[in-house]
Amino acid sequence: MKAEKQLSPVAELDGKKRPLIAIAASFLFVVCISLVAVQGWSIYSARETQLAQSAAATANTARALADHADSTIELVDTILAGVVESVQHDGITHYGERLHLQLIDHASRTPSLQGMYIYNAKGDWALHSLRAPVPALNNADREYFIYHQTHKDKLAHVGPPVRSRSTDTWVLPVSRRLENPDGSFAGVALATVQLGFFRTFYDSFDIGAHGNITLATDQGALVMRRPYLQEQIGGSIASEPLFKQWRERRTIGAVAIPVDMDAADRMYSLRQLRRYPLFVAVGLSTDETLSNWWANAYLSTAWVVILLLILCWMGVRLFRQVTLRDELEEQLRNAQLALVTKNRSLKLLARNDGLTGIANRRLFDARLDAEFNRAVRDGTSLALVLLDVDFFKKYNDHYGHPAGDACLQFIGQCIRTGRRRAGNLAARVGGEEFAILLPNTDLYGAIVVAEAVRRSIATAGREHAANPAGIVTISCGVHALVPTKDMDSKQLVEAADKALYLAKSTGRNRVCPDAPAASSRRERASVLGD
Repeated sequence: MKAEKQLSPVAELDGKKRPLIAIAASFLFVVCISLVAVQGWSIYSARETQLAQSAAATANTARALADHADSTIELVDTILAGVVESVQHDGITHYGERLHLQLIDHASRTPSLQGMYIYNAKGDWALHSLRAPVPALNNADREYFIYHQTHKDKLAHVGPPVRSRSTDTWVLPVSRRLENPDGSFAGVALATVQLGFFRTFYDSFDIGAHGNITLATDQGALVMRRPYLQEQIGGSIASEPLFKQWRERRTIGAVAIPVDMDAADRMYSLRQLRRYPLFVAVGLSTDETLSNWWANAYLSTAWVVILLLILCWMGVRLFRQVTLRDELEEQLRNAQLALVTKNRSLKLLARNDGLTGIANRRLFDARLDAEFNRAVRDGTSLALVLLDVDFFKKYNDHYGHPAGDACLQFIGQCIRTGRRRAGNLAARVGGEEFAILLPNTDLYGAIVVAEAVRRSIATAGREHAANPAGIVTISCGVHALVPTKDMDSKQLVEAADKALYLAKSTGRNRVCPDAPAASSRRERASVLGD
């Protein structure tokens, strides 16, 4: 009995130790399972991050290559436009030898330019930039010549790549139509871009051993590709998965898409040129992109295995692992907070027009619906002014797109200044079209605001040679209404647009309401009194 009484405290302690050991073993098991789960999530997250970085890299590269191609063709087109203007003004016979030397000078000083040529209405060579004499050739069968014969637009035409008959090299043709004084077809002015210029530039990019760069027309004609295969130049890629993806997604600009081509899995980004009918595709090999990730994944997994073995013998390391996991979670929370802050900034930027700084079309549409509904509830007047820059296309053609952008910025500043009240919204709703939304404003009050903006722009006296007025002017359409529940905000926009059309059709540089009779003397006196 005494022995049993002596053993009972030991048994009691042993019974207490067993639950503690079980708890410790269970805790260690939970820790090990947690480490395995964290490792798996870390590997997965690292893979997604690597792919996201690859997508961002391809998008940035595609943007750079598209800007390069756009600038290259724009430079050639600018030179070509000057030549066309000289030919149209002075004629080939009057200007022949001097123009020939000018063509040679352009070709020698522009690295991307292979040559410049002028053809008469029959397709015969009239003038060229070659220094040595060449046999008389006829290019009436070329795609660009046929295009200008059948199309009267005077804009630059970028055709599919062709092999030059004078130098036997692959070139990208950029052409413009020549016309007689009566508007009939007089020939074609042609500038050819060396495809080797693009090839040299593309070879300077590090896209890995299996990366791909493609420059093609919207119709599927291959202009340049890295890796370079000469027999593919000028061929059609319309049947390739890459081009089919481009056709489906071209409306959303640059996107990262997986395409299986020539047995290599790549992540592609696509980018449309801003001014010309071509697009650039950049693809990075998925295997090359994930090669470092695989190495890091194997290495990190090996370390986790070693750590698990150590934890089986040393439970004391548990605290370190818990602390490490807490630090990782804190970093994740900080990263999420930074991401939320960044998204808010991007959302704010998405509401403003990048060129003029005023509201963009998306914000205008949202505010229009909101103010329209509020006017319905309160029974108040809502006015809209639509403004359009007179002869803006001619302004761009005469002064160039950079000057056109500066003009739009000037117009946006005048509109922002002339909107009068902070509650009024100034927005850019199209290329050269702007709008001012005026809550709690009747027709005459809107006319006062529109006239003030119109007068401030006209008074500035900004030169516009293609405008009969000689300066930059705007036309304004104004409409105001007190909306009811059975009306729609589109009615306000349509009425203002109708008034804008009336302003244009009656001479421009004026403010026109959709219903002139609505601005009676009584209403005018009321507004002026306010």
